[in-house]
Amino acid sequence: MSRTAQNIKFIRQHYGISQRRLASLLNVSVRTVQHWEQADYAPSGPAVKLIQLLANNDAVFTELISIEEDEAIMYLAHDDQAFTIMGVPFRNEEEYRSSLNAIINNMYEGFEPTVDDIKMSQEFYTKGPLSAEEILKRVRARNAVPNK
Repeated sequence: MSRTAQNIKFIRQHYGISQRRLASLLNVSVRTVQHWEQADYAPSGPAVKLIQLLANNDAVFTELISIEEDEAIMYLAHDDQAFTIMGVPFRNEEEYRSSLNAIINNMYEGFEPTVDDIKMSQEFYTKGPLSAEEILKRVRARNAVPNK
């Protein structure tokens, strides 16, 4: 069993919480926690740091509970098995993980992604980087008020 899987089991036992509760605190699916706990695959991005902090600091658990109760955590619909974010498929795990991490990190700063934003991220891998003009064109189109 991997060290991470051991840490996740320890965290759940130490705080007396279910996989569902831990998933809620980490803002991931229950299935993701199950995969981590079974060492099917390892967590990535911010989840790694949160797991390390939870395993070593009870104050982090208390803080996560208070944030959760404030409903301040946004959830980003994603599927670690199918490599999709908000239903948008990515070609491989590397493209999926790098986009997921970038989007989640921006969400901590208040960014609320749309499906179009996810598609733009996915297009980076299939069509190359967008020009600043193309990005601005898309933002303006999204913000435009439709004519009636």
